[in-house]
Amino acid sequence: MSYVVHIWEHPQPTSLAAAEKLHQYLGDRASPRSAKWQQLRDEIEARMVAQGTPREWIEFPIDPEHQERSYGLEFDGPENFQEVVVQSATGLGFSVYDDQAARLYLPFGYVLTFEGLSRFDRGDGAIPPPRLGVEDRDAVMARCEAAWRPRLEALGFSFHRGEPFRSEIPLVAERVVPVGKQTIAINFSTFEERLSFEVIAAIVPDLPPAVLEASGGIQRMQVRGREYRGIAAFMVDHGRGAEWMSMGGTLRNAEYVDRLVPALFEYLGDEILPTLDACTTAGDVLRVATSPDEGPGELLPSRLPLALAWVEGDSAFEHFYVQYDKALSHWDKDWAREVYDALRALPRGAASA
Repeated sequence: MSYVVHIWEHPQPTSLAAAEKLHQYLGDRASPRSAKWQQLRDEIEARMVAQGTPREWIEFPIDPEHQERSYGLEFDGPENFQEVVVQSATGLGFSVYDDQAARLYLPFGYVLTFEGLSRFDRGDGAIPPPRLGVEDRDAVMARCEAAWRPRLEALGFSFHRGEPFRSEIPLVAERVVPVGKQTIAINFSTFEERLSFEVIAAIVPDLPPAVLEASGGIQRMQVRGREYRGIAAFMVDHGRGAEWMSMGGTLRNAEYVDRLVPALFEYLGDEILPTLDACTTAGDVLRVATSPDEGPGELLPSRLPLALAWVEGDSAFEHFYVQYDKALSHWDKDWAREVYDALRALPRGAASA
């Protein structure tokens, strides 16, 4: 019997009921073209051929030009096809939702059912590697640093290990642009004896101290992806909205690190870097801030675009505030008005102080 399963890349829901809601949300939702559909097609075909099944049996192979968040794939073919699809997809960071069997197959060998989350036999005979601990952080960071440094430096970033803060040690990429500085920090934490990571991308504008103070002392604007490609495999969706999700997760064993090494650049390349490239000048930032639904990533609501607009002059400031107020959610409008009033009261001489 043939039927359709749904493949997507999104943070892990916490229940099968939430998985069904996610399926309904992602279905037919437009998405930019992703190279990972071609990777998935190649992986499935390679595994099937390695197991003695010729490519010709595939009537409807994965379409690499697919531009929706979820992919409906028909389970029809040799007996081993379902196992191969699950192995191939989850190995690339996808989830596979089988609504007829009431199962959501997740990366790293987990399955979500009505009974909860459990390990599943991926059919490859592999035993999960030993669990990573606090003592493994330096080795994990060294591996990631060696893999990421050449690619970040080729993009014009410097790359270094930052200063420890509480339980975190960051790897930090920085580059100077006309508006100020752009940063990408990958924080490795050992909080509660668990090794985890989080990716924080930001724009740090070069502004006079008085303008920063009038803006509440905030020094950076965060940039986040919309689809979390690559790092979604590590994330958990608790159903409280995107603003509550951490851009990262736990690194339970070496398999997680193996996925993180390429996953970071899936996230950066598809979502973060295009957004940073679109925000190199003050004018760029103001355009992106008032067009929140455009582009693969988003500039999170911040006081700093108002500060940049104020530096541009009274006319630019007044015009930007009207447009920004339209783009902000209702719970952001109060602080925006407070910053607007504080900047209006600021003497123009403060712009050169």
